[in-house]
Amino acid sequence: MRPEAVIFDMDDVLCRYDLGRRLRALSRITGKTPRDIRAAIWDSGFEDMADTGGYPDPAQYLDEFGRRIGHPITRAEWIEARREAMQPWPDMLALAERIGGQARIAIYSNNGPLTKASLGELFPALCAVFSEHYHSYEFGLKKPDPASFARLMERMGTESGQCWFIDDKRSNVAGARLAGLRGHHFRSYEQLVPEVRDLGFSA
Repeated sequence: MRPEAVIFDMDDVLCRYDLGRRLRALSRITGKTPRDIRAAIWDSGFEDMADTGGYPDPAQYLDEFGRRIGHPITRAEWIEARREAMQPWPDMLALAERIGGQARIAIYSNNGPLTKASLGELFPALCAVFSEHYHSYEFGLKKPDPASFARLMERMGTESGQCWFIDDKRSNVAGARLAGLRGHHFRSYEQLVPEVRDLGFSA
């Protein structure tokens, strides 16, 4: 039976995400080394805290981001570095748009408040296709926790059995399936399209 809703991960499904490029961009902006920035933000657990609702206000998150790396950073600079790390995949966006003409589509990504607040600047091509964007900080839990998917279903007002979830991380797909969703472990556009068709969509 064709799903009523198809939920896509964002990074490495609809765009390529390169943390190394983001770190180098932040290094140019702040004068700090990529290694030190990674240690202060990603290896310290700060991003995990943000992704699970520890800093629900974008301004508070940005202030703490700058404090941890030892250099104030503006919203525009943060967006510049995040955007530099993202390379949109036109084939996947076009496929999502085609599916969106046949079913409800949404984004569910492990991200904090500033990504959600600035998504139109970070990834305008995505916002042209998707009107629903959900981020883990809103639920206080990250993928792959099945409870995060349960909260997503509640927010969307839909049944898990009516949803198909697509993510590049096998563990996230496993968490979705434990919550009752159907899932696809994304590896490439070419491998996804046959399953799209098998589920009854015109791809």
